[in-house]
Amino acid sequence: MKINSFAAAKVNLALHVRGLKSNGYHELDSLVTFANIGDIIEVRPSDELKLTIEGPFADNVPKDADNIVVKAAKFLSPDGKAHINLIKNLPVEAGLGGGSADAAATLRSLSKLWNIQIPKTPEVLGADVPICLLKETAIVQGIGEKITPISIPSNLHIVLIKPNIGLSTEEVFKNLKNKNNGKMDTFMGTKSIKVFSNHIKKLRNDLLKTSINLAPILNDIIDLLNEQTGIYYTQMSGSGTTCFGLFYNRSSAVRALSNAKLKYPEMWCKMTQLL
Repeated sequence: MKINSFAAAKVNLALHVRGLKSNGYHELDSLVTFANIGDIIEVRPSDELKLTIEGPFADNVPKDADNIVVKAAKFLSPDGKAHINLIKNLPVEAGLGGGSADAAATLRSLSKLWNIQIPKTPEVLGADVPICLLKETAIVQGIGEKITPISIPSNLHIVLIKPNIGLSTEEVFKNLKNKNNGKMDTFMGTKSIKVFSNHIKKLRNDLLKTSINLAPILNDIIDLLNEQTGIYYTQMSGSGTTCFGLFYNRSSAVRALSNAKLKYPEMWCKMTQLL
């Protein structure tokens, strides 16, 4: 018996930093969605709790109890036993919520394997784990606990570009100077691409400037995306370093991907659709 779960890449279409709480957590407003690209979690019965890792980015994640996948398993059941195989397709320190998505996928798979309900406090594993469990487009507020699902146009074409350099969320927030910014405009969702594109153009990522200061190549990547035909929105996801562009049609996204690979052959460049 093997149970698979897809750990979809989380994309922050916008991220507004609203303040710093007394407990050290940052108050955020974020528009979050998911892309049809990600890691895969496979679980099967075993006489021990065992983790194996494969995939193009297997060497970049812990292979012991420090891996969030193991932490998720022990959170669900301290004595649970299973063989967990993580297929690591997403780069690390990319702003794509890979670790949180892996934790959420592990909880989904093991809850079925062990017939255990997922506890109501998955945020103890990380602020992004609740939204990754939901895996739907939503407005996420507070420290990740306030989630309001919304509708956006379906099958949006996205090009993702990540340089070889990575940035940790902790590092970016540590260097962020302004932690009290304007709130995100109210948005009830839409299926109209025109309404959607007009709305997100008003949004921002308050971590972008700091991330560019730490990794100047990000500015070059965003400039490249903005030069592409058929693009209507460019941004950095989360704390970086993945930058992305949304395109009106697939052919424009395909051309943009080709141009990105031509200019940055050493970088992780992907084209896919939003879920």
